[in-house]
Amino acid sequence: AERLEVKKRQQEMQRREMFLEDQYYKTDELLNRLDLGLPKSDSCQIANRGPESTAWTRSHTYKQALREDENRKIEEMKQEQQRKAELMEFKQKQEEEAQTRARQKEQRSYLQSFFIFCCILRVNNAFLDRLQNKRQPNSIYQPGYSGSLDCLRNGARVS
Repeated sequence: AERLEVKKRQQEMQRREMFLEDQYYKTDELLNRLDLGLPKSDSCQIANRGPESTAWTRSHTYKQALREDENRKIEEMKQEQQRKAELMEFKQKQEEEAQTRARQKEQRSYLQSFFIFCCILRVNNAFLDRLQNKRQPNSIYQPGYSGSLDCLRNGARVS
């Protein structure tokens, strides 16, 4: 009975070894078929090479190619984000420059209006001073301002 038990164990171990070896060759053959560079007829020859099979090498190469592809995609996304950031910065600078120009234009317009107002005010004051001098014969006329509109013609071109 013991000999029979030992014989059964040996047969079971041989059967497992054959199964594992067959599974190994089938897996290797499948990997070789998936390798697009090789025709199907070469796959059996490669599968029978022995323990130094290229299945691990191909798997490792495939994983490395996936990593490289992923790294390339990540690099492309980083470059795209950098381009977008540069574009946003450029647009922001353009907007700031446009706002600055608009403010400067508004200030120039305000200064021109203010200058014109001051000139009109001076003309009006001079006119009122002359009227007052004509009504008061005893007062001394102050000839500091001629009362012309020269300040409007010369000064209204403030830039």
